[in-house]
Amino acid sequence: AFNIEGHADPRGSAELNQKLSAARAQSVAAYLVSAHGIAADRLSPVGKGSSEPLNADRPEAPENRRVTIVTKRQ
Repeated sequence: AFNIEGHADPRGSAELNQKLSAARAQSVAAYLVSAHGIAADRLSPVGKGSSEPLNADRPEAPENRRVTIVTKRQ
């Protein structure tokens, strides 16, 4: 099973970034189900907001707006 983690940069309110990151994660999960036949119950979309930037030195950097796929621990 996998977490599909959506991320956002800090431009905008915390509430908006949370919604955006959750929508990003949901969109990727839906794509994996529809285009690749992955069972939906194996995917857990999660919005992380702007809490985990890849590039903390440049908060607006494009790499901070991303989706990551993480294997769940058993």
